[in-house]
Amino acid sequence: MLKMLSTKFQRQFLLSILSKQSQNGGRNYATAKRFYRRADIVQNENKWEVTLDHRRLKTPNGLVFNVNTEGLARAIAAEWDAQHDGISQPSMHLTALCNTALDNPGKLDKHDIAIHLLEYLATDTVLFFSDEEEELRLLQEQKWGPVLEWFEKRFNIKQEVSSDFQPPPVTTETRAVLARHFLSYDFPALNAMNFGTEALKSPILMLACVDRFLQPKEAVMLARLEEEYQLQRWGRVPWAHELNQVELTSRVAASLLIIQNSTELHTEKAKKKAEES
Repeated sequence: MLKMLSTKFQRQFLLSILSKQSQNGGRNYATAKRFYRRADIVQNENKWEVTLDHRRLKTPNGLVFNVNTEGLARAIAAEWDAQHDGISQPSMHLTALCNTALDNPGKLDKHDIAIHLLEYLATDTVLFFSDEEEELRLLQEQKWGPVLEWFEKRFNIKQEVSSDFQPPPVTTETRAVLARHFLSYDFPALNAMNFGTEALKSPILMLACVDRFLQPKEAVMLARLEEEYQLQRWGRVPWAHELNQVELTSRVAASLLIIQNSTELHTEKAKKKAEES
């Protein structure tokens, strides 16, 4: 059984913490000047650390920054090497996600994040169809329909959609199925799934990316479908919307890299254990 948050205040506090995680998730490097020449990695027993000019990278709480695989460590080192004269924290999604997983500033556990994602489902972007513009609704049915069909088939459930501002019902069975799925991931992966969900405003689109039914760029376009529809009708601000799309795509891609790293690590451990038995 999922742990339930006992009060409305606790629930609001959880949502506040998760929202802050999605915005930064780590130390405020936004205005810091680059103080190192290069980033590298070093293996320490079964962990991989990132170094800046041979100095160990630390989390905001002072823990040694480490990850479980060489591939992820190299990706994070590349993130630090990509910085220029100043260190731009908002662009360092992998570092922020790993900082949050290591420090856990909100003192959350997997059940807390699973509850948050389940509550988010009722407000999922792809469950709200237009009831005013027929052309937009037809576009939503065309683009979102296949994703919803995949979602129902993947989890063997039925999910209603809404054509007004009222959230669609989410059955107890659907919640139970998705709860088991979410809790099958470890804390870093589930934290990353929340980060991607916040970017897309859609647990369904994020799950579709994790299952490789969608690519990050496709998911972002689907998340912004109504906005794109309106922009085509009324025009867009040059570059602004494209930059937003790139930023959202990078957030989702970073989340997927963390999740994939975690999933492959657990698969490798399970395979090794099976071979030994």
